[in-house]
Amino acid sequence: MQLSEWSVLLLLLKLASYIAIAGLAGTLLMRFMCGNSNVAGHQVISFYQFLKRWQITCVVTGSIAALLQVPIEAGAMAESGFMGMFDPFMLEIVWQSVIGDQARFRIPALIIALISACMWNVESDDNVAGYKNGAVILIMLGFIAYSFTFTGHSANENGLVKSILTFHLIAIASWLGSLWPLYKSCTLLPTSEVKRLMHYFGQLAIVIVFVLLISGLTLLLQYLESFSALFTSDYGQLILLKLLLVSAMLLLGAWHKLFLVPQITQQHHISILKRSITVEIVIALFVLITTSVFTTLVGPPI
Repeated sequence: MQLSEWSVLLLLLKLASYIAIAGLAGTLLMRFMCGNSNVAGHQVISFYQFLKRWQITCVVTGSIAALLQVPIEAGAMAESGFMGMFDPFMLEIVWQSVIGDQARFRIPALIIALISACMWNVESDDNVAGYKNGAVILIMLGFIAYSFTFTGHSANENGLVKSILTFHLIAIASWLGSLWPLYKSCTLLPTSEVKRLMHYFGQLAIVIVFVLLISGLTLLLQYLESFSALFTSDYGQLILLKLLLVSAMLLLGAWHKLFLVPQITQQHHISILKRSITVEIVIALFVLITTSVFTTLVGPPI
């Protein structure tokens, strides 16, 4: 696997896109979980304000990555240095390719998601307006996730495989993207509300993991022609690394659900939880990096 400067740039763009969709999905899930809260006051509003800022930051990051995708792809094709990014002929070729189709599909969805995130009134008591706002962002999240199937090793697959990949991406994005908001909740929310959120997240995580297992196994059978390819190909070895990292996150999640969360009664327990979530965030980042590598630089074995 040879790395050029353009390959590194494209890898960083993919990583930024994954972080953006994870942040968007995670904050949306957290909004849903907090919507059932009985706690009111400045602490909850402060947490909502954090969610809004982080949601906007993630969408802006995703938008910048989407806008840079076309010129960087053009530069990689031109192989004429930085100015190759502005080569009209190369730009035209990229715009007419699946990269251009992806950009035309993803950028409007990101813009609508950004407008909706900015319009979210965190201090409003109008639950209906909040749910409508969240519904719009959820729909745009689906469009953004589906746009990832336009390129890479899923580009030539049928609609069913692309749909499975979309659900797989949304599921893992919701899980990984919830970690930073959960960490911040330990600082911004009262202990009782942190315990409620963690308990609720533990229940939802069971559904998320089920979706991940079913969709992941289906995709694995689709992309790998034999079991041995898991060990003999670069793609399979990266899949194994990703599975190892996800398994570590599952073990941490199980520890949270079964042992740590039930014991939360005071600030000391919150500090232990924050440290554990920090470890999970680091592992999640490696999951995203690994995913970026094998979806950008490495394809399934032929």
